[in-house]
Amino acid sequence: MFKRAIWTGVGAAAGAAGTLWTQKKVKAQVAKVSAMATPAHLAETAKSRVTGARDNISAAVVEGRHTKRAAESQMRDQLNAKLGRSVQQK
Repeated sequence: MFKRAIWTGVGAAAGAAGTLWTQKKVKAQVAKVSAMATPAHLAETAKSRVTGARDNISAAVVEGRHTKRAAESQMRDQLNAKLGRSVQQK
């Protein structure tokens, strides 16, 4: 019976310590985020993310066009070779 009381006390103490530690960490994180959550900071973050997305999309479009042109050129060359035509480049 005495063992159970000791382990119950140890468990309660561990639970309380864990709760206090978690509360301390959450409060620190909230304070950190609150300091950065100004309208100017949020606008700058949104602007940089939109700019980054725009740049990624532009690069993907350029790469896609290049790949498409290379594939079309290769298919034309194969067709012309099959038909026995010679091709002059512009």
